Amino acid sequence: MEQFIYYLKVSLISIRRAPLPYALTIFILSVGLGVFFANATFYYQLNSDPLPEKSDKLFFPMLNLVPYECSTDCRTPRVLSYSNVEKLSQTDIPSQAAAMYSADGYLRQRADQTPLPVSIRITQRDFFAMFDVPVLHGSIWPDNSARPEVILTKATAQKLFGKSDVVGEKLLLDDRNVTVSAVLDDWQMLPRLYDANNRNHLSEADDIYLPLETGYDMNYLSNSQSQTFDDTDYRQLSTQGRTGALHQLQYWVKLDTPAQQQAYRQFMTNLVQDEKAAGRHPSPPNNQLVAMRDIVSYFGGDSSDIKAFALVTLLFLLVCLFNASHLSLNRYLSNQYEFSLRRALGASRSQLQLQMLADVLIMALFTITGALLTGYGGIKLMNNLLPANRLFSDWDLTLLLGLLTVAVICSYLVTLYPSLRASFGSLNQQLKE
Repeated sequence: MEQFIYYLKVSLISIRRAPLPYALTIFILSVGLGVFFANATFYYQLNSDPLPEKSDKLFFPMLNLVPYECSTDCRTPRVLSYSNVEKLSQTDIPSQAAAMYSADGYLRQRADQTPLPVSIRITQRDFFAMFDVPVLHGSIWPDNSARPEVILTKATAQKLFGKSDVVGEKLLLDDRNVTVSAVLDDWQMLPRLYDANNRNHLSEADDIYLPLETGYDMNYLSNSQSQTFDDTDYRQLSTQGRTGALHQLQYWVKLDTPAQQQAYRQFMTNLVQDEKAAGRHPSPPNNQLVAMRDIVSYFGGDSSDIKAFALVTLLFLLVCLFNASHLSLNRYLSNQYEFSLRRALGASRSQLQLQMLADVLIMALFTITGALLTGYGGIKLMNNLLPANRLFSDWDLTLLLGLLTVAVICSYLVTLYPSLRASFGSLNQQLKE
């Protein structure tokens, strides 16, 4: 330990002897790493798996069950009709299943209050277990039947009541009486893969949750995507919406084993064949069973701007490493006689390497500080340029440790060539120089 402290003191003396080249090296590395850190944060968060233990078991089934025969564009609709979901639900192969869509509404305690705009997730009871939604107070609906009950997020409960434990309280949802059956704990799936259609995976979680059947009874139309393939009146969801070809539902199933997945694919095939045989859906079959981890790319929601930034910032970091290494080499050349004298006095190559590691440690500390500050500023700038990605700008422990590791590696690479020359160069030639 005393020897290492000595190496640190020698490094500090070397820095004081030539502070400007050292400061420029730190500055260049800090800027390169800071810009890289900012983009790596968004790229990491956008491509992270929010449910790593079950993402390979959650699937998004889609069927080409539409009442017309397509000729050129036979792509499967991105959303399903109510009757489609009913048909897909006629099997016990999935261990869990939930249909859903989102809508807008207004919520308040009393009629004389100013209504609070809210985003509504209209879904079924398995949604909360499938996507690991934590419940703080109360309980989830016991079944999928219609009921005048809502589930609030903790933040929404705080806004309305100033507290979180509000189970049993009465509310007005668009002037209809509802009761709070549960309150969710703080929760935000990022990215929000259960709603990846139209890049909604970049959005915040919804404010309240309403049973699917109640949503149809209350004539809530999707605020994300809805399309009709017949003369169904979207204002009559409670009747025509359940029987017509009005598509607005997303549907998720949990298939725990490869055998279940294969069985469900066969079930979908048989279902489409039966529908075609009955003459209800003449379009060619085009069944899709997309895994959660592939849903964003399937819907074409990959963030191309973040990918472009990733390539640019990586190239920028390489340029900064090259320039910083050049400055570090100049520092070595100015101190070459000192290194040579140590070798002449008996210092081994391993001791010189330890000296270089002390230099790396000091450089890494300065570089990490500058890079984190630069990265934080870069994140704030990107939040202004790309406001849709603002939810993905947090540093968690895994990401932070990864960024610190990159900073240490870059600091070592910058001193690698000078270290090799100091340790393995010709001693006679170095003393002459």
